[in-house]
Amino acid sequence: MLTYELTSRDLEEVRFALSPACETVLSLRALRDPGRFPLQLPWIRAVQPLLEGLDWTVLSHLVNDTMGSPDYLTPRPTSPLTQFADELALIAAVDQETFTRQLTAVNGELPQGLTPARVATALDDYWQMVMAPYWNRMRTILSADITYRGHVLTQQGTGAMLNELGPAISYRQGLLKVDKVSEISRVEKVDGRGLVLQPSLFGPHAVIPYDPGAEPFLGYPPRGQANLWTVVAPPTPQDLAHLIGTARARILQLLTHPRTTTDVAAELQVTPSAVSQHLQLLRRTGLVEPQRAGKQVLYRPTELAQLLTGN
Repeated sequence: MLTYELTSRDLEEVRFALSPACETVLSLRALRDPGRFPLQLPWIRAVQPLLEGLDWTVLSHLVNDTMGSPDYLTPRPTSPLTQFADELALIAAVDQETFTRQLTAVNGELPQGLTPARVATALDDYWQMVMAPYWNRMRTILSADITYRGHVLTQQGTGAMLNELGPAISYRQGLLKVDKVSEISRVEKVDGRGLVLQPSLFGPHAVIPYDPGAEPFLGYPPRGQANLWTVVAPPTPQDLAHLIGTARARILQLLTHPRTTTDVAAELQVTPSAVSQHLQLLRRTGLVEPQRAGKQVLYRPTELAQLLTGN
């Protein structure tokens, strides 16, 4: 068990984040022991044909038999908008002392032939092959959970929110207890460093730092996992057109990157005012969001739209 001691100030500074790198590393747990992750079996089955070309001489040393991983591979995220490329840059820049110490702690010795650059390359290949194609779907579940937890926090308080995170997690009188995560019990003070909460599909009970004294972090199981893989494939373009209309479906398909109203109108060969009306409806229904770049307004698809279109 891990117990975090939180002051009233620590409770005020609890924040949520997402980490594609953390999910990438933790997903190796599910491939190592599929029986512990029944809700992710559809994903495990789907990626089996893709695993052969990956560098398992590296990847097999990133998770041990007790499901521990080097902390440097899962840098504590700071935002729900964290990008894998940014985290990979941090992973690749690890200093040699930290690399050697943490890989040795997880494996009992430093595996031969492993270097920070080789680990980063193997992780990047793994992400591109087996995680990136499914990340939009995963991120939608994770982001929705953060939104839900935010509502609970606002309406019922931090203590109530913490007590709802999962069966292995409990909070009472300044003590946040996390069970089923370690063979050795330890107590650590948050002490103004900030506690980051992250929903994770690959806990399965909870995720904590491997090293004692690491920056406070807690991964917890998100709601809605049972429905994550119920839709095998995104709707076809025809299905989407029937749902939201042919013109709006076409606009969503064109938004593979942020674009202006004029840009989209030129590609569709219609007037900007016509496109603007469609974009405003898509914005009100949560399918696109505007972002200002100087004097221009660019529109990009939301996570919900990406889930619908498969882009």
